[in-house]
Amino acid sequence: MIELKNMNLKNKSLGINSILIAISTTIIATILHESAHYFTAKYFHIDAELHHNYVPFLQNGTSSQMTMIAAAGPLFSLIIGSMVMYVSISFIKPSLFKLWMTWLGMNNLLLFFGYILIAPIAKQGDTGKVFRHFGIPLYLSISIAAISFLLLNYLFGKWSHQFIYYKSQVDFDQKETAQQLFIYPIVGSIVIMTLLSFPIITWVSLLPTLLMPLIYFRTRGAYNRIKNPLPHLYFDKVSIVLWILTILTIALFRYLV
Repeated sequence: MIELKNMNLKNKSLGINSILIAISTTIIATILHESAHYFTAKYFHIDAELHHNYVPFLQNGTSSQMTMIAAAGPLFSLIIGSMVMYVSISFIKPSLFKLWMTWLGMNNLLLFFGYILIAPIAKQGDTGKVFRHFGIPLYLSISIAAISFLLLNYLFGKWSHQFIYYKSQVDFDQKETAQQLFIYPIVGSIVIMTLLSFPIITWVSLLPTLLMPLIYFRTRGAYNRIKNPLPHLYFDKVSIVLWILTILTIALFRYLV
């Protein structure tokens, strides 16, 4: 019985590692995003406070300064995400670290595109403030969001090939592997990140946590359509390094509440 339980745990190791990766990379991407707002405000000598998923200002700058501060978060997420994805795809061999880097890059890019997607309905969001400053009409804001949605779907579908190196058990089962690579971390990150985000200062700050991870269903769908992948990396242990990293990032996230 004990041996059977150990075997079941081994076969779930990819899923547990994926949950830890999703949580730690989501937190890192979020803190980097908010830090861009914070340091841009400091650059303009505007008093601000860095919190886990928002940056309140103790004073206001000019309209142009506040717009640049709002834009800094998404733009920094775009830059970091693009760089990380390029490095991960081009230079890192298949490994747990590569899987972590892939999630980090995708989560950063998701923050950029996500804020564009919610701009038409979230006027107080980062891109909502930018669009309002430049007087972008609603129809154009919706058009930009629609184009961004199509591009996001294309990219997250294309990047499904970054997950073909891994399997959840010795005898490869594509359906089960897809569950552990995508369903486990999608659900896990939504639940854990929602709980960690309280107290909620504004409803806008909760939208990315609840909605953005759902785009990984697009990656899962594209992954399931890959014919005869030949994964060679089977993880039969949960990474202690990932556990420590996840605990540290959660502690930092809650410290910034």
